[in-house]
Amino acid sequence: MANNNTLFYHAVKEQIQNGKIEDALVELEAFLEKNKDDEVALSLYGTAFLRSGNIERAFSTFKHAANTHPEVPGTHSNLAFTAMQAGQNEQAIESYENAVRLSPGLYPAWIHLGKLYFDSGNFKAALNAVEKAVQSDPLKEDFQQMQLAMRSKNFAKTEEIAHSMLAKQPNHPRAILFLALLARNAGAHEERINILNHGLGHHPANINLRQALVVALEESGKFELAAEQARLMVKIKPDYMTYWTLSRACGQAGDHEGALSSAESAASYLDVKNNELGKVDLLRGHALKILGRRAESEEAYQACIRNTRENGAGWWGLADLKTYRFSAEDKQAMEKFANKESAAPGQRCQSAFALARAYENDGEHEQAFHWYQRANALRPNLKYSPDENRVLCDKTIAEIDAEMLSTQAEPQPTGPTPIFIVGMPRAGSTLIEQILASHSQIEGTMELMNLSYVERDVETGGKRKFNKRYPASLRDFSPEELNVYGQTYLDDTAVFRESKPFFIDKLPPNFSRIGLIHKILPQAIIIDARRHPMDCGYSAYKQHFAGGHGYSYKLEHIGGYFNDYLRLMDHWDEVLPGKVKLVQYEDMVRDTETSVREILAHIGVDFEDACLRFYENTRAVKTASSEQVRQPIYTNSIGRWQSVPEQLKPLSDSLGEETMARFQQYL
Repeated sequence: MANNNTLFYHAVKEQIQNGKIEDALVELEAFLEKNKDDEVALSLYGTAFLRSGNIERAFSTFKHAANTHPEVPGTHSNLAFTAMQAGQNEQAIESYENAVRLSPGLYPAWIHLGKLYFDSGNFKAALNAVEKAVQSDPLKEDFQQMQLAMRSKNFAKTEEIAHSMLAKQPNHPRAILFLALLARNAGAHEERINILNHGLGHHPANINLRQALVVALEESGKFELAAEQARLMVKIKPDYMTYWTLSRACGQAGDHEGALSSAESAASYLDVKNNELGKVDLLRGHALKILGRRAESEEAYQACIRNTRENGAGWWGLADLKTYRFSAEDKQAMEKFANKESAAPGQRCQSAFALARAYENDGEHEQAFHWYQRANALRPNLKYSPDENRVLCDKTIAEIDAEMLSTQAEPQPTGPTPIFIVGMPRAGSTLIEQILASHSQIEGTMELMNLSYVERDVETGGKRKFNKRYPASLRDFSPEELNVYGQTYLDDTAVFRESKPFFIDKLPPNFSRIGLIHKILPQAIIIDARRHPMDCGYSAYKQHFAGGHGYSYKLEHIGGYFNDYLRLMDHWDEVLPGKVKLVQYEDMVRDTETSVREILAHIGVDFEDACLRFYENTRAVKTASSEQVRQPIYTNSIGRWQSVPEQLKPLSDSLGEETMARFQQYL
């Protein structure tokens, strides 16, 4: 009889799988008339109703099965799944809890419980369910193989295993996470975000997926969305890691008060002897510096130094305040750490930069230069090729000509007007921003990355639509398409501004994107911050940038990069006459009022005295010059390079006689 039943179950199961639901129901009804409490038949009967869309009959069938066979985990799982389909989440939770009580290793039940608990607001239980799911994961070996393939950079194998896991277990969170990593490697950033959002739709309490989404959103310039996800992480699992993530995300989104409070919350989860405490102190120091709370920032950086074994970042934090004065003991400690070969090069690098700054503040310029050299030699290698940069510059000049620029989006009839401040770093762009942001109609933001993300989208769209690479593809976009890109930029930057008619985007490397700006945002105002190349170059060489600027590690690279910048700016002046307002740093600090009046006239707003009292502005400033722009104008930054002219000969040689002669009047 048992064998006959087994054959019957198999035949009916095949009917259901092949879509012969009515045939299966007829067979099962006849069988259940004689065997009304048969557990397997009831399961198949409920499944048939579920496949046919009859949720009500499926529910009643599985309910009967669970009541009749309460010792069988599967009866409760079936009832729970059907309850979910019917929107009866409380019943689903109760039934899945019964299932895992009987069978603690029931992976699908834990997965579903994680989502149900999350949807009900029970984040603690949701997180516990996720952890139980990990423990009971039937695909642990597959995951280990996938990890190995990824570490070996065998991306094809990684993808193969991920899809195999998804075939075995649809929406497997680890497979989804690795597919998102593969999308990142391929530069498919929107796909990466979509993959992670899909995964979180099924596993909302999975911290690893949500952490990955935070990073993906940050790397795509969607900082406010990243902060939202980080806030949700804190709700799910409030601990050091989630609050630290939230602090970082808030800082990138321009919410520096939120960054500060989140860093303090992160610290509350750490023991006073925990080495991680120094990392929190560093976040606190950065946030306080940006908010203009200098004394508190000093204290936070000093705490970072005390609480961290590798404390180069804390030393550099103090140095970058540009107001802190180091003692002889401080210098001794920095030198000792900078020479510590067992420490991380990045940390040693920052300590060396701080030591150089300390010597410079004391007027020991040759000793300072020695340590700047050491610091740049210790920098983690960022790929930079002078030849590639020159070729890219040549391509931009060749492709983006006056004819191409004649086609552009329609000027936005309403909404704020962006003011792009471009140029070389350390050329006075932050000072210009602070002056303009003191005007009643102009809003300061930060160094926004949004235009680079738009450029990436334009490049991808052009390659897909026209089979052309950027910037050549710019020629073929219609005004309507260009308008969409412009509106995307305005929409994505909205989180950083309020309601003033003008807002500032101060990202120096945008000088290479002036053609793109003109085409997608024809109403935009562009200001070129320029400074004598020796002062500008040496200042860049002395700065530990948080990221990018790979050319700044070598003096000869700085000179070549500066010349490429000049070539590009000369090109923009030729094809877009009058579009870019040049502001020479030396002129501005020597006759500030005249320069300010000229800039405001170029923008089209009236002069306001507050612009000359910019140092009274308490807005957050997130650049290396944050403390400098909180002081009145001074001229002693002009000609600083002449303190070590021989040491800077590689810079002057790479600039060449023509460029040096071009700036002769600004010595």
